Amino acid sequence: MGEKYGLQPPIPLGFKSVAGLIFIFIVWQGGTLLWFNLLQAIIPATRSGLPNLIILYLSFFFLILGVFVVTRYFFKIPFKTFLFENKRPDYRKFLVYFSWYFIALIVYLLVDIVAHPQSFILHFQPLSWLGVFIVTVPLVLCQSAAEEILFRGYMYRMFRSLRGGVFWSILVTSLFFALLHGFNPEMLHYGIYGPLYYLLMALFLGVVAYHTNSLAAPIGIHFATNIFNTSIWGYGTSTLENMGLQNIVYRHTLDMRFAFFGILVIVVSYGAFQFMKYKRNPS
Repeated sequence: MGEKYGLQPPIPLGFKSVAGLIFIFIVWQGGTLLWFNLLQAIIPATRSGLPNLIILYLSFFFLILGVFVVTRYFFKIPFKTFLFENKRPDYRKFLVYFSWYFIALIVYLLVDIVAHPQSFILHFQPLSWLGVFIVTVPLVLCQSAAEEILFRGYMYRMFRSLRGGVFWSILVTSLFFALLHGFNPEMLHYGIYGPLYYLLMALFLGVVAYHTNSLAAPIGIHFATNIFNTSIWGYGTSTLENMGLQNIVYRHTLDMRFAFFGILVIVVSYGAFQFMKYKRNPS
């Protein structure tokens, strides 16, 4: 396990860091609200479909802005230092974890298709798909990176100063992540498996961040997940269903229990791989 991640530069848990977290949410949500109202008043086309999705993704710049302001002016930490802990971006780690997890998701999808062929239809229109894909990829990357910067970046560091900080960092950030993502109306439609899915994913991302000593790997996994969900498959009851996305296959209804256990298999496989790797080379 990586022993240094989240320790340098420090963001100790205290009044200043909690106030900073509140400030980040105010900038993020307040900026998003103003941004939506302004754009939709000036450009009515942004009220629905793909234009609405684009301005939704662009609103995550307010989240990055909030973290930037707090780290730079509350804690006097240059943003580049905060992101990379005095290192340059680890593109290799990002690409490795993105590729590995994306392939795992494709395997999961193929298993789902074989197990439930009646639930899928081919939904591929190459030119439309390519156009939407080119537009949305950088926006999805921004959204994925912004969430990781908040949860596995700022909030993770807040709890690293505690005794047993790794445990609390992973647990508390995962609970917050699950609350924000797993308790929305779409996920609650599937019962307990919606929140459990996001809790498992958040715990996994926290472990990966700690294990790899960086944000690059969890950003890669988060990006792979969101690209998969926005361009490879779509499903009924999804909040993104009527927002102009183009998918290759379409599932009539999402089997959240099957999805949960599918991701559980991926996570357990990753854990077993890392355990065997450590056994072969304990140093």
